[in-house]
Amino acid sequence: MKNSTGMGKVLFVGYLIVLIWILLFKFSLSFSEVVAQFNNQSRSINLIPFKGSVVLNQGIDFSEMINNLLIFIPFGGLLGIIDKNSSFAKKIMYIFLFSLSIEALQFVFGLGATDITDIITNTLGGTVGLLIYSFLKLLFKENKLDRILTVVGMIIFTCCLVFLIFLVIVN
Repeated sequence: MKNSTGMGKVLFVGYLIVLIWILLFKFSLSFSEVVAQFNNQSRSINLIPFKGSVVLNQGIDFSEMINNLLIFIPFGGLLGIIDKNSSFAKKIMYIFLFSLSIEALQFVFGLGATDITDIITNTLGGTVGLLIYSFLKLLFKENKLDRILTVVGMIIFTCCLVFLIFLVIVN
């Protein structure tokens, strides 16, 4: 258990680095792209939930909301692995505070739109991850579950990292 918790922490830190890169730097593959984002600062803030998701025909564009939800599911699952002492509600608060911090940084540095909808969907995604982890704990012993999820997560993370390195090299 201790080994999978330690590896879970490593995986969580790696996941957070990639998540910050995606959310703040929008997949920028070179330093010049990151600098260009800082030079092209534009600040906007939306405090009305789901306002930015309404498209011209008054329908709702769910794609960004679904992407935000999906990208935060691992956050909840990894919190389940590495934080055995905090309550479910406290873990949700951690997810919320991380998402709020990202949105605040986007506003401060002018790196995209600050949107309450993102905070809601990010927090919801992390909560879904926590719920999935809690459900899987009913099916598997916690030690075994943590080991399985950590190994699968490391494999996925390594594949993504190799792919990103490849993209940086070819660009």
